[in-house]
Amino acid sequence: MKKIVLVSIGASLLLASGGCKKDILDENPTSILTPSFLSTSQGVEAGVTGVYSALRQVYGNDASTFTTEAGTDQWTNGITASSGLSDYDPSALTPVNDGSHSFIWSTCYSAINTANGVLQYSATVQGLTPARITQLVAETKLLRAQYYFVLVQDFGDVPLMLSFVDSPTKDITRAPLADVYTQIIKDLTDALGTIADKPAQPGRVTRATALHLLAKVYLTRATSSAKQSDDYTNAAKYAKELIDNQGRYGLGLETDPATVFAEGNENGKEVIMNVQFSGDATFNRIDGFTFGGENVLGFQYRSRYDKLPNMVRDVNNGRPFARHCVTHYLEDSYILRDANGNALESGAQLRTTDARYNKWFTTVYLVNSPGGNAGSTKAVAGDTAAWYPGRELSAAKLAQIAARQPVPYVVITPSQYTTEYFPTLNKFDSRSRTSVNGFSTRPNIIYRLAETYLIAAEAYYYLGNAAQAATYLNVVRERAAASGKKAAMDITAAQVTLDFILNERTRELCGEFTRWYDLKRTGQLLVRERNTSYSPPLTAVTTGFTKGGVYGSNAAINIKDFHVLRPIPQTEVDRTSGKITQNPGY
Repeated sequence: MKKIVLVSIGASLLLASGGCKKDILDENPTSILTPSFLSTSQGVEAGVTGVYSALRQVYGNDASTFTTEAGTDQWTNGITASSGLSDYDPSALTPVNDGSHSFIWSTCYSAINTANGVLQYSATVQGLTPARITQLVAETKLLRAQYYFVLVQDFGDVPLMLSFVDSPTKDITRAPLADVYTQIIKDLTDALGTIADKPAQPGRVTRATALHLLAKVYLTRATSSAKQSDDYTNAAKYAKELIDNQGRYGLGLETDPATVFAEGNENGKEVIMNVQFSGDATFNRIDGFTFGGENVLGFQYRSRYDKLPNMVRDVNNGRPFARHCVTHYLEDSYILRDANGNALESGAQLRTTDARYNKWFTTVYLVNSPGGNAGSTKAVAGDTAAWYPGRELSAAKLAQIAARQPVPYVVITPSQYTTEYFPTLNKFDSRSRTSVNGFSTRPNIIYRLAETYLIAAEAYYYLGNAAQAATYLNVVRERAAASGKKAAMDITAAQVTLDFILNERTRELCGEFTRWYDLKRTGQLLVRERNTSYSPPLTAVTTGFTKGGVYGSNAAINIKDFHVLRPIPQTEVDRTSGKITQNPGY
């Protein structure tokens, strides 16, 4: 039997298969996908599960955040931001050296080929009911559309593979962006007509997923070279349909922002699509050192708390990969402002109207090792070890903290942030890990209902209906309000601008695999990355506990016009003898 090989990477597609559990997608290792196996009912089911499995690679490891969050206005260099994407490093962001996008390319095309096999063989397979086949086909088409959507946003024109390939070939070229978008929309529209309203088990995509993704695809195509005159109308239509009928799909906004990412609520009512992980080491790497199918989201935004006095690394606080450091823009976006951009809060009241910052960022660390890291044995476990106040403190306040008994604690103000020390995004914290360095088994949320409201708002804004846009924005903003402050969070139609929409997406969706695409879609990637008000320049830190560190990046200096597309992996160009062409500038 022939091995199934992905045409453009020449690698065999390994199978993750099996039946279903009641609560999550179940997988059992079998063999390599072959035509003879795919033509069986077990093979079709296994193939669909394999298409789902690739989501772990796109939305779980380092590449998942390097390719979507690094090099944006939200994050700057962390101490181990080794991909080169944070600062558009010209020596790292190349067709040869950009391993993150090469990985995304190969993973997506591997999943697409598996999807093509499912769609081909499901037409004649025996042993499955027509209803089951219809559902599996709908899920597979939706997922194929998702993978292609990632590819077109990253690379522009890409090969459009719609047939199952079981032997290597070099006869591949890039299809026009318009053709790929047409296929994405066709797949999603086909799925919309037959897919289930609610998931049979967590992790399955549904009609709600199709609606959300259609809205996002139309919104994205609208600013591309493939744009159509009715793209914004369609984006608004599909987003509105989902919002207006959310009860049909068992969806709804959580009352409290903290609940959205509460550990154990990853399949909650706000979730439209997520990626499932488990403790099965066959498919999910959990030891912390073996890579492939791992979930490291809880570590990506974690600063080096384990180097603070009276602290050691522990399961509760996580493993500090420190890949992405918060920018001042992101932190200050949570300050309530008037229509002219003037702050309506100051001092200790900063970020107390919008509750999201204090719920989604860790700013206080508690002593877990008295005497550790040159600390004091007088320190009390559970007492404050470090505080990121999010503002500069007066000399009197700093003196008061320095005189504190039994021991003072470390204070790190915004002017003292470095690649190692900064407030931590805690959306993905995982306290149920089995070891200090072990990877997470939490599902990662990809799409949720709050974003549907933001998509609708953006579409209506472009359609000239700022009042409707404000209505949708206010739903999200009121949910984010501290107790008794909903009215203060409301905005008027006159306040709705592209910048405001982008800032609201920052406040709501930071860290959630979308920012690079948001900035590219809206034409703001180059604008914001070249503006040091958003993209802080690389500077030395000369005061406080972090003296001697550095903060910021060279993104503003390095970014070029052609960086709105990613480099095609050189291996793909070489393997096709240049039929797959390179993006300009690389």
